[in-house]
Amino acid sequence: MRTRNTLLFLLALLFSSFLPAHAQSTADRLAYLKANAVVVRNVEPTNEDYTDLAPLKQSLQQVTVVGLGEPIHYDGSAFKAKTRLVKFLHQELGFGVIAFESGFYDCYKAWQEIQAGKLTIDAARKSLYPFWISAETEELFHYIDQQKNTDKPLILAGIDCKFSGPYSDKSLLPDLRSYLQAINSGMVQDTAKWRAFSASLTRAIHISDYLTKPTTADTLVLNPTLKAILAELKAKAASPGAKPQEQLFWQQFCRSSLAEVAKKFAKSEEQARDRQMGDNLVFLQRELYHNRKMIVWAASSHLVYNGDNIERTFYHQNPRLGDYIKQAYGERYYHIGFTGYRGEFGKLFFFHVLNVKKHRPNSIEHVLGLTKQPFLFVDFRKPALPQWLQAPLIAMPLGYRETSMRLPLVMDGLFYTEKVFQSHWIPTPATPK
Repeated sequence: MRTRNTLLFLLALLFSSFLPAHAQSTADRLAYLKANAVVVRNVEPTNEDYTDLAPLKQSLQQVTVVGLGEPIHYDGSAFKAKTRLVKFLHQELGFGVIAFESGFYDCYKAWQEIQAGKLTIDAARKSLYPFWISAETEELFHYIDQQKNTDKPLILAGIDCKFSGPYSDKSLLPDLRSYLQAINSGMVQDTAKWRAFSASLTRAIHISDYLTKPTTADTLVLNPTLKAILAELKAKAASPGAKPQEQLFWQQFCRSSLAEVAKKFAKSEEQARDRQMGDNLVFLQRELYHNRKMIVWAASSHLVYNGDNIERTFYHQNPRLGDYIKQAYGERYYHIGFTGYRGEFGKLFFFHVLNVKKHRPNSIEHVLGLTKQPFLFVDFRKPALPQWLQAPLIAMPLGYRETSMRLPLVMDGLFYTEKVFQSHWIPTPATPK
């Protein structure tokens, strides 16, 4: 009995000694955030009074590429915040291209159509992945319409090697054929080869998803044909009458599509895709759009870098888009992750809506929640970051899944919204009969 009482006394002593230290630690963390986090007034996309976002100018003034992440692809709270941030970056800091994690060709075609008078939201429906056609992003599409005929438009682009929309189905082959005919390509003159290539590419477009790979037979047609077209385009680069932008675009299209159609033989499809997205992004920023500053709209799981600092084996084994951007731009790349405190979000595909979990004391969300602020921005590039923020922390910017990571080593800033909610998809209007 005496031994048992002694043990209970020691446990009580240990527990009581831990509580003040833990409380002090939380108090210090809260004090730091209250003193250093940027309080964002709201995330309404139509709010163009950017005085609350003014502190971000200093953080981003030397940046060429800003990555706007999202925990999952149906996060309406992140979509609203990102839409307002895109407008801020365009108006206040001169960013001129919004590049989505969507098809390289599809978004190039969309921008051509937008310039020709098509409404951006209609072009977006044919180019972007459908989860981004939402009530929370609608203002972004209106804004692109408003700016497209000014001397500083916000150009819509895509970086994905996948084929993401109806433009690939309906327009890609006719557009490519038309260009090859314009430069007197021998490829389109060989009717049998072109017919075989067209059939294989059509099938590859239809199955361009996360689960299906082109057949071996189609890969053995597409791979050498795209390489042959690329070689011919390079050889004919100086052809009279050829437009330089089109030359550049179709060459990069071949490189991008080679990464997609050859995935059957890739050691890691994830690595191949992210590497090609990085290559496409650098091409768009440095060549096609002549060093315009660029915003990248994608999942944070693509935009993170230094994956060894994330306690998930996947990130240790698969370099991400963020790694390739970091290699190309160094400190001129700034990744903003997003997280939230409570609410609900939509899950991909057929999964149901899930609630955001309660947060452990050793999580960034726990301390952010204690601020009682609806929106905050934390800059991880601020000098003299406290030790607790540099150490491994539980955080949920990757799929709202609790993961230990060293936040300042995998992203540059974190945007926090207290309430998380599912995005609201906008269906395509019915066509009048």
